[in-house]
Amino acid sequence: MFDINIGRDPPVHVWDPTKMQTSSILKGQHYRGISALGFSRNGKWLASVGLDDYRTIVIWDWKKGEKLASQRGHNDKIFCLRWNPHDDDRFVTVGVKHIKFWTKAGGGMTAKQGVFGKAAGKQGKQNQMCVVFGKTVDSCITGGGDGSIYIWTGTALTKKIDDAHEGPLFAITA
Repeated sequence: MFDINIGRDPPVHVWDPTKMQTSSILKGQHYRGISALGFSRNGKWLASVGLDDYRTIVIWDWKKGEKLASQRGHNDKIFCLRWNPHDDDRFVTVGVKHIKFWTKAGGGMTAKQGVFGKAAGKQGKQNQMCVVFGKTVDSCITGGGDGSIYIWTGTALTKKIDDAHEGPLFAITA
């Protein structure tokens, strides 16, 4: 369980709900606030996305309170971050007209931009609001700001279900 704040040096408070106490306080890496958080499947890492101009992503060893890696996330807003449940070293971020596929490697991380391509249709790129992983390591599903559902394989959009909802999809689960 975690709690986030906004401000000049916003901390992330990781809570232990069984003991009703703080397990860790992570700070000194973000400015203005934090827009998204996610724990890795193995529970060892916590990734956070800052509200700074570069939407900086930080991967933490939250139990030790140490930063493991930091990198610019995107030039525009990031709404959601999800770790891959099939691979502890991979996660995805989504936001304003983008999706990025990340890999944690040693003391850093690398990203590949998602390719909307022809499957996006006439509307082209749309805001991606939320993400969930599918049954395989290379599949995920995103919810669009246009109410559509987007199905991804690898880094490519393979199918779009137009107007699945009347408004934006803010949450999705599989």
